[in-house]
Amino acid sequence: MTRKKTKSASIILGNKGKLLTNTPQKKAPNTPRSIWRAFKKRSKKSKIIIVGAIVIAIASFILLILPYLPRLSYLIRKPKIDAKPYSQAAADAKQGSTKISDDAIQKLKGNRLILPSIGVNAEIIDGREVYVIGKNQGVWRETKNIDPTKDGNIVLAGHRFLYTANSGGYFYNLPELKLGSKIYVRWKDTVYEYEVYNTKTVLPTQVDIRDKDPKVSKKLTMYTCYPLGSTSKRYVVEAKQL
Repeated sequence: MTRKKTKSASIILGNKGKLLTNTPQKKAPNTPRSIWRAFKKRSKKSKIIIVGAIVIAIASFILLILPYLPRLSYLIRKPKIDAKPYSQAAADAKQGSTKISDDAIQKLKGNRLILPSIGVNAEIIDGREVYVIGKNQGVWRETKNIDPTKDGNIVLAGHRFLYTANSGGYFYNLPELKLGSKIYVRWKDTVYEYEVYNTKTVLPTQVDIRDKDPKVSKKLTMYTCYPLGSTSKRYVVEAKQL
């Protein structure tokens, strides 16, 4: 038997002088069925390793994307709170009213921080450490001796993201606050209005964010971890009482 080679196939001369072609066979494509058959042929130990690797890969992917889901939800839903009742209550307080006329505001639990433009209505919680707010139960008032009725700097801290909290954390979208954004604090039976006048990022060691501002008699400072998924910096929002 003799053989002549061409570019695409081999030409074989059989014993009886007939021309035979030996065309190279294409490899069958991988299909879900063929992959499953190949998997079933593997040893038990090999199957466990493969399944474990798949589970780890899926879990890692979920952990990576979870911190960004609240951001996606915010962009889709654009949550906001109607500021009119709070604005009216703050105006009434300036006129000397000692009672909040809006029933919904009256029924809110405890002292509250309201950020209408990002849809936040959180309880202000006192305590020695930030851990008093637990798994996003509210925001922490660091400066326990300062409140909206006194001159000074009220400092509030809140979580940016927690895997166990709905929508991340109360301060997840804190960087969305813009200069001029209105903020409301319901303290006891009175609503106070604030306006954002500055935002910045600082290092955790820059404790001067808790200092008084000589130009602002009644100041509100809010901060949270920054950037998302990191504790390397703090995002700070500064507001003045109107």
